[in-house]
Amino acid sequence: MAAKEVGDIVSLLSTDERNFLVNSNGEKVPISDLQGKTVALYFSYTYFRTCAEFTPVLAQIDRKLKEVGQSFEVVQVLLDDEKLSYNEAIESTSWLAVPFNDQTVSGLLKHFGVTSFPTLLLIGSDGKTVDVNFTELVEELAVEAWEAFLFSQEKLVKLLEKAKAKRDAQTLESLLVSGDIDYVIDTQGFKVPVRELVGKTILLYFSSFLCPPCRAFLPKLVEYYHQIRNVDSAFEVIFVSSDRDRASFEEFFSAMPWLALPFGDERKESLARSFRISMLPSLVALDPSGRTLAKDAKRLFTILGADAYPFTEEKIREAERRTEEMAKGWPEKINHDHLHEHELALARCSSLDYCHACEEMGSIWLYSCNKCRFSLHPQCALKEDKEDRHNGENHEAAMDKEGYVCDGEPNPRISGDNLVICVAAAFVGCVQEAT
Repeated sequence: MAAKEVGDIVSLLSTDERNFLVNSNGEKVPISDLQGKTVALYFSYTYFRTCAEFTPVLAQIDRKLKEVGQSFEVVQVLLDDEKLSYNEAIESTSWLAVPFNDQTVSGLLKHFGVTSFPTLLLIGSDGKTVDVNFTELVEELAVEAWEAFLFSQEKLVKLLEKAKAKRDAQTLESLLVSGDIDYVIDTQGFKVPVRELVGKTILLYFSSFLCPPCRAFLPKLVEYYHQIRNVDSAFEVIFVSSDRDRASFEEFFSAMPWLALPFGDERKESLARSFRISMLPSLVALDPSGRTLAKDAKRLFTILGADAYPFTEEKIREAERRTEEMAKGWPEKINHDHLHEHELALARCSSLDYCHACEEMGSIWLYSCNKCRFSLHPQCALKEDKEDRHNGENHEAAMDKEGYVCDGEPNPRISGDNLVICVAAAFVGCVQEAT
């Protein structure tokens, strides 16, 4: 992302009631102690395996930077809505954290446009974010990325070049061939050699029959698949299942017109790890040489439909333009007193956002509360607003829903097992490893 003016770190992280962060012992540390330091804001969620794998690497980088005397501090912004998991997360680190269930969390997500986890943003001592994708750099190079945080231009350029070279060396065979396993299967169970797919644009479709959003999305993806295949046969989808039993896998795969990894295939774990898959369904687009085109092709489909193909940088920019145009004319802030007591602001949704009206996960934009996690899809929020004006005070006619009153706690419907089912949806070992 482009460098962003943040300003005073104290103003950014404090509230009228709180001027401190907490350390791993739960002790209060004045935010003013961060002034003059480079601050890494680490947005994470304990239940995501991607975060569970990222955290120890960042901890090693933090230790190395402290050893060489770098004026550097990590501030973790945890989205955990359970006190126990929050405490366990911060107790295992040596850095600072925003207090549990703090009202600034939602505001920080919206302010920086954070939509996926983990996300690592660096704020320099000058109060500006550093224009480097440190999340990706750490994911690509692991602990070796620590020298990038020294901000030596020469070191940074070399590390960025190394990360790019690693990405460019990726091929379809390096992703899909494991020892003697060098094939995928079609819907009849016949083996299709990976070599026959080289030269095609490939979508890796991470999904599960047990995941309701996956089942809801499948018909659309089938529609897009046929539309694209009608104009370009050099396109294929490979289903990467997270189903835990063969019956579920076979039932779900039977509704798909494309290829799949066999049930229980060992390559699923390595692919999920390589692409940091934490949400289902997810779509990763690969170009004809096997390099990554887009890690979030589902979002491109959501915005552009079949026109998202072939998932190039130009298509990504077009999706961004359409996203901005989509919001034109919408009010920046709205109030729905009968649904929620706080003002709701228009913002990009994150991978944890949830509409409390239609009870579906977010997709592109949401009207969200900056004091808690209450959110509404624009279509739900604006429909509500229109019906409110039409019906006056007849709120029951507008929507047969109970109002949501903020009691300082996040919405229980997106916590614990409910969230894991929607988000992690049967990734073998995902929840267990993350917790």
